[in-house]
Amino acid sequence: MEKKCLVVAALAIAPLGVPAQQAQRPAPVDSRAASPSLEYRSAFEGYRPYADPELARWREVNEEVGRLNGHIGHVPGSVPPRAPAASAPKPPVHGEHK
Repeated sequence: MEKKCLVVAALAIAPLGVPAQQAQRPAPVDSRAASPSLEYRSAFEGYRPYADPELARWREVNEEVGRLNGHIGHVPGSVPPRAPAASAPKPPVHGEHK
């Protein structure tokens, strides 16, 4: 019984491999066989050489930093500095405590 099931399973699976074998490629040693054309693309095809960025005048940059409330103003989504919270009562100085 076990052998019969094995034979049936093998016969059921065997035809699945046939379509994959139908497409034949020409032999690589056949000089008359057509080969796909190759297209050359340079690795440097869109290369742009480095260019130094334009320098800004220091006085204008300093004024912009001052207008933005310091360097933290350059950070997107940054919050302006908050006012200090109410301070806690100071501890007594030596000699003032009872």
